[in-house]
Amino acid sequence: MKFALAGNNPTVFDVLRELATSSEHTLVRCSLSGELAAVVSRSGVPVTLAASVEDALLASDVDTVIIAIDDLDESLRIVRAAAQSARNVVVIPPAECSPAYSFELHLILDESQCGIMPLLPRAVMSDLPLSAVDLGLNELATRQLSIELHLNQTSPVLLHQSVIQGLDYLSASGFKFTQVTALESNAPDGSLLSRLITLSAAPTAEKVLPPATLTIKPAADSGTRCWLQISQNNATTRSVPIEEATPVLNRIATVCESRELCGKWMDAFSVTLELAEAVSKSLRRRRTVDVHFDSGSEKGVFKSQMTAMGCGILTFMMFGMVAYLILAQLVKVPDIVLHILRVLWIAPLVLFLIAQTLLPLARDRSTRE
Repeated sequence: MKFALAGNNPTVFDVLRELATSSEHTLVRCSLSGELAAVVSRSGVPVTLAASVEDALLASDVDTVIIAIDDLDESLRIVRAAAQSARNVVVIPPAECSPAYSFELHLILDESQCGIMPLLPRAVMSDLPLSAVDLGLNELATRQLSIELHLNQTSPVLLHQSVIQGLDYLSASGFKFTQVTALESNAPDGSLLSRLITLSAAPTAEKVLPPATLTIKPAADSGTRCWLQISQNNATTRSVPIEEATPVLNRIATVCESRELCGKWMDAFSVTLELAEAVSKSLRRRRTVDVHFDSGSEKGVFKSQMTAMGCGILTFMMFGMVAYLILAQLVKVPDIVLHILRVLWIAPLVLFLIAQTLLPLARDRSTRE
């Protein structure tokens, strides 16, 4: 594949370095800014720079683009432009992304003919098959999942990124956790001592899932190796290594060639962000919270929009009728004006009812093949 890269997020540097040394794939050009440009400059990795993001990503000799832009709106704009130009897109999730961001990405994927892949932290798990999005563990054979992350710095942004990273590793099990409990211990000066996050299934769930724990602690040595520990019911433990320098280009090529795989990775991205949002709620409320997964279907959005519009139209018609009757009694106006006002009063209701016929055209992502 011929790649182009644009952005300012330094987390994409390992991918850039892998591209620069790859014999199978080519890094054609880059548009770098911010911290990423500084990191590349210090590293001495040879790159060909473009005058602008558009020049880097939309050139005719590029078939796959990597977007690592932290600004949410700008990231979505460039993703949409690349997809409309029939380029495969690999997205490095912005630091402050939310489930709404993943929903917008999913809509762009639905409307495009190319592949769009969010590069999730689980991509560096060597035990994860290239053509799969999770490890496919058996919940009956698994007793517990656990992972521990160590941070040199515990700033709010890095801590949030670590939460997303750890949750994505746990979600790579393939289990659909529906409850989150987050506990945080702080020193007297307010610095973080540890954050413990427990994922589980609701007691009323059809499937009983093994619990999963994520522990985040500050550490002097950020090079501590990370493992996903899978305790099994036969008294054995499987350790899945997680190394940041694991090659990901072959996985990117495999996923981008299949829209079905792109959809699965996009769904996994949404699940991870929903879990991260539930962690924030649990910390604020200091209790276990349920995870409310949004399928992100266009049909669901359509129904929500129609409900809100319906309430607004009913309110308009009620006050509009009162205003019309008062005007007709107090002000002497020509009959043609009264007829026009009646048409304007009833027109929103007619248009609203006509709009309901568009419901069959709304797509439900859950039924996509």
